[in-house]
Amino acid sequence: MADSAMVSAGAVRQAADQLEVLRAAVIAGPAGFGVLDERLTGGLWPMLADAAIVERARVAAGHVDARQRVLTGAVTVMIVLGLCLFRRESTAVVTARVTSRIPRTRVEGTPSAAAVSKARGRVPSAVMRQVFTAAARLTPAVGAESYAFGLLVTAIDGTVFDLADTAEMRAGFTTPSKGRFPQARMVAVVACGTRWVIAARIGSSGVSEQVLADDLIGELRPGTVNLADRGFFSMDRWVRASGTGAQLLWRVKNGARSLPARLVEVLPDGSVLVELVESDAMLSRRRKTSGDRSLTRLPPVLARLVEFTVTSRDRSGRTTISRYRVLTTLLNHTRYPAPKIAALYAERWQIELTYGRLKTTLREPGTRLRGQTPELAYQELWALLTVYNALVRLAVTTAVDLNIDPDAVSFAAVLALTRAHLATNPGPCVNCGHHDPDPATTLITAIAAQPFNRHTRTRTGPRTTTQRKTERTRDVTYEITISPADLPKHSKTAKV
Repeated sequence: MADSAMVSAGAVRQAADQLEVLRAAVIAGPAGFGVLDERLTGGLWPMLADAAIVERARVAAGHVDARQRVLTGAVTVMIVLGLCLFRRESTAVVTARVTSRIPRTRVEGTPSAAAVSKARGRVPSAVMRQVFTAAARLTPAVGAESYAFGLLVTAIDGTVFDLADTAEMRAGFTTPSKGRFPQARMVAVVACGTRWVIAARIGSSGVSEQVLADDLIGELRPGTVNLADRGFFSMDRWVRASGTGAQLLWRVKNGARSLPARLVEVLPDGSVLVELVESDAMLSRRRKTSGDRSLTRLPPVLARLVEFTVTSRDRSGRTTISRYRVLTTLLNHTRYPAPKIAALYAERWQIELTYGRLKTTLREPGTRLRGQTPELAYQELWALLTVYNALVRLAVTTAVDLNIDPDAVSFAAVLALTRAHLATNPGPCVNCGHHDPDPATTLITAIAAQPFNRHTRTRTGPRTTTQRKTERTRDVTYEITISPADLPKHSKTAKV
């Protein structure tokens, strides 16, 4: 009889506790049901995406929660970000970390993976795109290493991501002819000094880099110099990109007749002024793309061409010579000497390193996106970019505090420490919101205590799978030599 009374008393206390939790949720207002509030999410989760940014993104995308629930749109956004940060962990584990401090979950329990999947389906990818775009505009402070000639150095390039192999994915995304999985293509503009993603466009891999770049050109800004590989040049794209006010330094194909240009003047530093004239092939392609056969040829444009060779030598004496041609809007050879123009083009490699961080370090090799539908794939890709930039902000903040180059801060260390802190930090006091100590400061202090990268080393390594089987990364020295321009000296225009 006594045992029965004790059980009854325990049940009463448990019911009372549940009522108290629900009462706290009601008093907390909407935050008790799933609004991003630091009292609930802790001090570190908002570093992935500020609550105000998430709310504005939902409004801009026209998303409205149909009813009050734990998995509101705001909480779902944070879970998706968490899934991108903790790539190897289950949806249930990540969801528990995000929602554990929401009072209602203490009664109803952590939402299931199936509930999260349904919640993700209620949040359009446009919300996550808006979150990324708004957060990307809040660029971290940069140092002198991010500039050349007083201009912020940026680069544009593309990459692809493997997606889940489902019927919906194959219908929404192109599978390469020799590929195993459907793929999405991303083209981004990156700040080379910090590897911060300024802006991006995402589509199916069946959409070319050039088409996505055309939509991205408007993100270029005055006060910057943009670098691009040889696949991006066309007369029309060059004119539109330079019209943004940004300076351009784009590689073009080698060969005397591969550039629609007329030689105007040979400059003292070995570079040349050229007049770009839209070729017949480019005009025909532009007419076909626009569907307007009445388009006339673009007016001639003055540009500067710098041709050079790069000789690399390793310790064993192995030598490799590569030839480059870069076209630029920086016309003054005194202010912008050809050797410095040639050396600056090497910074384009920073966007390749950015994609390496994004796809190998953050996403991790051998993994594909979790989403099983095209809409969820887009949602996840925008979230992946948002998380990546949040980690870059931590690295840059640490570098600024230590007065060092951001390249010296290990991105892998930032990722590992952020995961560890988010997995173990208990968050602020529920009653007073006090942090002891401040988790963000603790995290940055931990990052600063890590060994620095040897970022000043000059190294090269094999790029293709076949080369990696027989070659290794090695130390090299580079020598840049300006070469005479290989262009027709008369008024002939390239037929490309």
